[in-house]
Amino acid sequence: MELISVIVPVYNVEAYVAKCIESIQNQSYQHLEIILVDDGSTDDSGDICDQYAAYDDRIKVIHQENGGLSAARNTGIEAANGDYIGFVDSDDYIGLTVYEDMLHLLKENNLDIIEFTAFRDKNGTIIEGCNDGKLEIFDKDDALRLAMHDCFVAAWSKLYKRSAIGDVRFPIGRKFEDTATSYLYVANSKRVGHINRCYYYYRLNPNSITQTSFDPKSRWDFVIGYEERLHYAINHHLPYVDDCNSLLMKAVLSCLTAYYANPTGNQVYYDKCKHLIDTYRSDISYKQLNSKYKLFLWSFGRADWIHKIGARLSYLAKQVRA
Repeated sequence: MELISVIVPVYNVEAYVAKCIESIQNQSYQHLEIILVDDGSTDDSGDICDQYAAYDDRIKVIHQENGGLSAARNTGIEAANGDYIGFVDSDDYIGLTVYEDMLHLLKENNLDIIEFTAFRDKNGTIIEGCNDGKLEIFDKDDALRLAMHDCFVAAWSKLYKRSAIGDVRFPIGRKFEDTATSYLYVANSKRVGHINRCYYYYRLNPNSITQTSFDPKSRWDFVIGYEERLHYAINHHLPYVDDCNSLLMKAVLSCLTAYYANPTGNQVYYDKCKHLIDTYRSDISYKQLNSKYKLFLWSFGRADWIHKIGARLSYLAKQVRA
């Protein structure tokens, strides 16, 4: 029976981690290795992990100094012994048949990665995602094309063959780490599947690292991933270099929006964005942009006030919604 390693990075989630762990323990597929990486938690999260490990020998707890989500996931990968690897974020939880069903799909369709969809948990209210059960299979070329266009991104929405992970590791100290690695996992694969079936419960947390729309530092981490993706497309002579250029410009403009909304102390990110626009902007840069971003890109260095007004309006609108 194949072993599945489930990697859970844990940091200051004492209110949620028990539910997360129990959702993994209670899987219909029981041949699991559950790796809880306590990333320097300052609350009781680490102790809770130890309590569960004391009576379930499938659970391995690793305590380490705080290094961030990427460092915790990487530690889990290095410790994993499984033939297959899955990730669960410690403030989320999963449906009880996810690994049984995903392993069946992987084997039946000779897949290296299978992606599923998610419910969203908003303070206990469950919001359903795509859930019609449709299964799609992609060969490497089609899967990589989709991955380079922002599909197959989230690490937690998949079960991977160990070979798909390979030697790819998450970038330490950066947010939006999935954007920097997801296409590389697909590049390590021959066949990738996607099923419209909700198995994962993604907890909407306003304090989570993805809720950083107007933080220039976080947005710059996002940009780095897209610049790396563009270089990968160039170095591997892929037929969508122009699209990757345009997606990089979109990420840069998103970072500029964060800067214009919150400029104090963040001049360095404006300078970095300016350098990338000066380096990469051309006619092809507009290809993947909607009308708003096309205007922002055109106006940069010509009529910057247009983007600045747009950024302030977006920021105010978000504050009102919050």
